Amino acid sequence: MPPAPPTNSALRAELGATLDHLQKALSLFTTHLRHHTRAAWVWHATRGKPADFNSPPPDLSPAATLNHIIETIEAIEYTDNQDAHESRIAPGLLVLGEEGIPLADEVNRLKRALASVLVRMQDRTETGIVNPATGERGPRPLREVALEAFYFRRLHHWQATRELTILRTRSGRLTSPDYIGFTWSSCRDVRRTTREALLEKLKEKRLSGEDSPLYDQDIDILSALPKKEPLALVRPGHTKPVANIAWPAAGNSEPERQIRPAVLPLIMLGAHLPERLRKLPAAPTPQHLRRSRADVEIEPNPILTTLPAHRYCQNHRSSKRQDA
Repeated sequence: MPPAPPTNSALRAELGATLDHLQKALSLFTTHLRHHTRAAWVWHATRGKPADFNSPPPDLSPAATLNHIIETIEAIEYTDNQDAHESRIAPGLLVLGEEGIPLADEVNRLKRALASVLVRMQDRTETGIVNPATGERGPRPLREVALEAFYFRRLHHWQATRELTILRTRSGRLTSPDYIGFTWSSCRDVRRTTREALLEKLKEKRLSGEDSPLYDQDIDILSALPKKEPLALVRPGHTKPVANIAWPAAGNSEPERQIRPAVLPLIMLGAHLPERLRKLPAAPTPQHLRRSRADVEIEPNPILTTLPAHRYCQNHRSSKRQDA
């Protein structure tokens, strides 16, 4: 017999304990950073528009670098004047000794625990004050009521739950990489689908009665395509910093490479910054200045109005059909 789902009271208690433990773990970790960081570098936003999109901004002083990193890591709540859709980032690099890695691992464990309890609170309600002026009470999201009770009404969900990236090889070894290169990435979200799957989806949407002429038009377009033609749903990606990391060959193995997200400083074991360090440019290159890719497989314009569906280029359609 499956266990009974936790009550609202149990979830509130778990949330309170997790937030308390996370704050303490963050404090222990950032205190360690202040006294034991061996080397550090951080990207920072510059005023105005950069003149050279390939050059990094000027380095901050060592003290300012560490302060900027610590403030961003500790920022799990919205700050004054922070937009609702804005997230604070600090791409960079922290070089620590072995004693600092378990502290970062514990922060990550508690961030996962926080994300878990917040997810389990979704779609649950709790009676609370819905009109502060009159004191009127009614159903409210459990997560909001619980966070207010623990004085975390301004919790920034993504900043609070995003994990620190600790540089380990795929086998789990903690060893210093010999190259780290930061860059801006704006890869699109491309999901392969088929003519038949999109036809079924559009027919379901048409039953709702909204924008029926547009759905009819798109259904006609899909119906005219060859059966089982592979198509791509393409949605724009968010521009974000990533890092290309390379470790030297160990024994008879080949050198290892990884691409990791870099919205927070990467944490590496070592004594100094890598000799081969390519710092993050001041800003992403504007779209109109970027070079076109030579390996384009998808036609640039969508074929439908109600869905971002694209056809594959003519010379790729047969291979995509075989892959499917």
